[in-house]
Formats: sequence, structure tokens, C-alpha cells
Amino acid sequence: MSRSHALALLSERFLFAAAFVSAIILILSAGALVTTQYRVRLLFVEIERANDVGRRLADDSSQLALDLSKAALPAAVSKRAGEMGFIAADVNNTVLFEVEPQVLLKEHMEVRK
Repeated sequence: MSRSHALALLSERFLFAAAFVSAIILILSAGALVTTQYRVRLLFVEIERANDVGRRLADDSSQLALDLSKAALPAAVSKRAGEMGFIAADVNNTVLFEVEPQVLLKEHMEVRK
């Protein structure tokens, strides 16, 4: 076997090994790419679900705030109090206590005029 023939055989084996290693790296890279794209899609779906839940919670929050503001209206309070058996305050069933401002100040209470 001549030196050039041995060198050509060695060069051919080296090229085959390099091509084989390159093919394996290419296949592993393709697999990693597919796996990464799958994970990205899963995360995207999870983000969309979380955004949907956030939107629904914001809608529920707005609805609850609206319901609360409606329930706090004097007419709604009076209606609900009547349903519970309470009677409306009037002059005949109301007791008025008059306390001097000095007593309130001494007890650290608010003085309203």
C-alpha cells in the first residue's frame, strides 16, 4: 500500500466519521427543535388559558362592584330592610340623645354640627 493510498483511505475514513457525527448532531438538533416547539405551544396555550381566567375574574370583579354599588343605594337598603321585617325610622319610633360636646370631646368622640 502506497503512502498516498493510505493517506486517501485515512482521509476518506475521517470524512466518513465527520459526516456521521454531523448527521447525528443534525438529527439531535432536529429532535430538540421539535421538542422546543412543542413546549412553546404548550406554554402558549397555558398563557392563553391564564389570560382567559384573568379576563373572567376582571369581569366578575366589575359585576360584583356594580352589584355592591346597587345594593348600597338607599332604596335597595330600605327595600331589603322591609323584607327582613324592619320598619322605617320616623319621629314616633326614633329616640334622639343629646350629649354636650364637652362629654364627646372627653370620650374622644366626634362632634358633628
